[in-house]
Amino acid sequence: MQTVPDNTLLSRLRSDDNTAFGVLYEHYFPSIATYIIYNGGKTEDAEDIFQEALIVLRHKIRQPDFFLTATIKTYLFSIARNLWLKRLRDNKLMPVADISIYHWETTSFSITLHPEKSKDEKVQSWISRITGHCQRILRAIFFYREPMEVLIKKMGWKNKHTAANQQYKCIQQVKKIKQQEEDR
Repeated sequence: MQTVPDNTLLSRLRSDDNTAFGVLYEHYFPSIATYIIYNGGKTEDAEDIFQEALIVLRHKIRQPDFFLTATIKTYLFSIARNLWLKRLRDNKLMPVADISIYHWETTSFSITLHPEKSKDEKVQSWISRITGHCQRILRAIFFYREPMEVLIKKMGWKNKHTAANQQYKCIQQVKKIKQQEEDR
């Protein structure tokens, strides 16, 4: 795989050079496809999302005020990731149970690169500050959509009641951290 500097690739993309789009596909599609498949999608979903991400990228780079603050790979991956999360939300494939900290905005969708954290980044930040045990539980339940029966066996719990109690305690840890952050 031949690497092309980002500034050269951007110039070629702006001039609609089809080989530049081929380079994007060759270099960046595999990691985006892996992410989407790992997060409940199929190869067809990955192809659709990648095409949509290319359209967004093409539109963005043509704007006069566009300035790339990350690598093309990072930018394209974040576009694809946001598109995939939006599709999951729209199709209600992302279980959010009844935890109030995990509400997703359903307002208009736009791609921007600025330092403000998105909702999912905030949730990830809160989860990273709870106990490791609770991190594993919440990620298994809410991010990897692991069935509760599998989690009960994996964690060595006696029954669903114990599992529900553990989940509740972990959610309370996240809520406490969220509250502390808001109180600052």
